[in-house]
Amino acid sequence: MSDDRGFFARLFGRKRERSSTPAPLPEPAVLRNEDDTWLEQLVVACGDGKRLDEVSSTDTLTHIDNLWLGGHERLATEWLEKLIALPYASEAAVATLRARLVDRLDERRELERGLVHLEALTTSDSHAVRAHYLLAEHHRKQGDDVLALRHYEAVLARDLDYPNVRARVARLRAARGLAAPSAGETVAGADVVGIAGGARYRLVRELGRGATGVVYLARDAELERDVAVKLLHPHLAAQQQQEALGRFFHEARVMASLRHPNVVAVLDLEEKARRIVLELAAGGTLREVLRDRGPRPLRRALERQGQLLTALSAAHKRGIIHRDIKPGNLMFRRDADAPGVELMLGDFGVAHLPDASGAIGADAARSRRPAEAVGTLAYMSPEQRRGEPPRPADDLWATAVVLYEMLTGRHPWTREVLLGGARTADDFRLPPATLAAAPPALAAAVQAYLDRLGSIDPDARPSTEQALAEVIALRADAISAGVLA
Repeated sequence: MSDDRGFFARLFGRKRERSSTPAPLPEPAVLRNEDDTWLEQLVVACGDGKRLDEVSSTDTLTHIDNLWLGGHERLATEWLEKLIALPYASEAAVATLRARLVDRLDERRELERGLVHLEALTTSDSHAVRAHYLLAEHHRKQGDDVLALRHYEAVLARDLDYPNVRARVARLRAARGLAAPSAGETVAGADVVGIAGGARYRLVRELGRGATGVVYLARDAELERDVAVKLLHPHLAAQQQQEALGRFFHEARVMASLRHPNVVAVLDLEEKARRIVLELAAGGTLREVLRDRGPRPLRRALERQGQLLTALSAAHKRGIIHRDIKPGNLMFRRDADAPGVELMLGDFGVAHLPDASGAIGADAARSRRPAEAVGTLAYMSPEQRRGEPPRPADDLWATAVVLYEMLTGRHPWTREVLLGGARTADDFRLPPATLAAAPPALAAAVQAYLDRLGSIDPDARPSTEQALAEVIALRADAISAGVLA
């Protein structure tokens, strides 16, 4: 009988076991330690709408780090990806998890896997600088100098002193045959924003950023005063972004044309330098005031509402709809509680401008094509969120949200209602204690005013002029009743 065993089996004398089916390969051991089990329980609970506040908590990140440090790096990144994908996680929680994930992927030399997360992080104020830097590094290593330069310049738009970035921008521009940017041409490398005849505006520090540009505190060397300098985002300054460039300066011209004490003043602009110089709001924003000092007294809130509506009245008469009324865009020249300091409306970056005929109002707005739903979600009217044509009533709705915040110190809705809940007639119902110090008749009048401004039906909202006249009358009644300012 022939031996059909293989050569090495015959050589070492081992007999081959015959089997009707091949033996299965051993399965890898399934990890079920304390950290893995804890994370699995968390995901299950979140799927049921529970423990959502723990998605990016210190405990959660500690369990993931334990897996990573224990040698289970791939599993740790997979858990981060699962948590990011949870449908009910907050934007802040997701951003925290994305940031941790891309850092881990970068350590594993697997950043390609995290590019989609990096792109998402570029819209997060807390993580944009790091995200742009990692994207720039990735594209540089891939040989894509154009994208690398765009992301490096985006880093410098947020942090002029980010390590090594200025040198890399200079090298990339030289490699592409581009001249070094003149001071002020982009934010990249610009300590000084120059104009013809010398350096006039010296950048000091970043104050904030919007959809189109970054705003810096700067020193006007010629007039020896502090100003705010707004520079177009570098990635919007490319030739193919001429529309964004045009809108950037159209915004400035709109603000300058209003010439109103309750609108931030435009002091200077230069298209070549892609720069707008604005008066400095040294008193900060209404958002900062509410955050640091709490709700405003009734008389002061009505006073600020009147100043806001005065600015909107001037804009609406010109056919301009702001579309982004919120406490962060309402500013003060000096301390908000100092005598005589008025509120100023700024940032017309997403404002809807009149058509060639200057038409405005409900009939003209309805005749236009549906508009893009732009603005800040928490202050957008229901019809604005649906992308309906812009109309002044959109701004009136936003003033109702702002007035509610001034009186209560908080937003009218929970996050769940804001994201998907239906609007009701009681959206702007003030807590009973809010107007407890006011006479009952005045309290009822203020509540009725707020309800009309925030009516679900835009046609039921008052006109800007009516809303202004009503709030002036309410403030007069508050003064007559001896309500404290």
